[in-house]
Amino acid sequence: MSLNSSPTSKTTPSYETPIPIPPDLTQSLVLSSPRLHRLQQDLLVLTSFNENSTLHWRPSWFAQDPHAASFWTLYNPPNVVTELLPHKKLGRLVYTRRMRREGDEEPMYVKSWEQWERMCDLRGVPRGWLGEEMIGLMRLGLPRDLKGNLVEPPTFPLYPEPQPPNRGRYILSPSTYTTHLPTKFHNICLTAADVEDMQVVIVHSNGALVIEPRFEYFLHTSQWTHYSGTGGYLNDARYVPDPDVVKEQGIGRRWSWVPWTTEQEESCCGLLVKLKVRVGRARGGRGL
Repeated sequence: MSLNSSPTSKTTPSYETPIPIPPDLTQSLVLSSPRLHRLQQDLLVLTSFNENSTLHWRPSWFAQDPHAASFWTLYNPPNVVTELLPHKKLGRLVYTRRMRREGDEEPMYVKSWEQWERMCDLRGVPRGWLGEEMIGLMRLGLPRDLKGNLVEPPTFPLYPEPQPPNRGRYILSPSTYTTHLPTKFHNICLTAADVEDMQVVIVHSNGALVIEPRFEYFLHTSQWTHYSGTGGYLNDARYVPDPDVVKEQGIGRRWSWVPWTTEQEESCCGLLVKLKVRVGRARGGRGL
């Protein structure tokens, strides 16, 4: 069925949620439940991007294989609309979702429940991920002032999109360290007389940001491959690793005002550094 066909008169179906969402929910109750809080953060991340945006990352409660090998696209069900959160002039645009109201424009992409179910099944997306209960849970976590009005979300720090679980890590471009990341990542060793002493921030597939030796990545698999354009990797046999050039990502990835994973949130709190251990003889002439 084409995604451009006319809307259907089918009533709103009922879909399961990843975990039970209690009625009369409050943010205090959400914060007291690690599972509910993580689900809320997942929803805040996903709904912060405009409809028809593409992502690599998938929450753990989405189907993974084989879908995690390629990008997926954010769409709304027919009864949900996208809206902008408050922002400064020329500021960063952050979106959210709400239930459709009378007078809203017609859906732009998914216009019927049949289309929604077909799209979800093709992409491994739970049919109920933007149901009314999920929207309610998500909106409890939106930034508000003392009067309860929505306000602009934090613009610093921001958190980089990881690969899907177990789908590889990547080097985060140093150009983003001071402009996007928490201050703990601002003073790492980016230049040194010995290339083995240089450091970079690595985004692991569980979301964790770790300071690691840059040298190790010259012979990493990622240096012998390139992105296929659909979220995967292709062999690049003609590529020769260059000590002065490593494949970095950063500006082109999605960035969120909410950590993408619990591991990412924890890694941004304490100082997590992977040290290089030299094996053999030290430069001074004595073995280590």
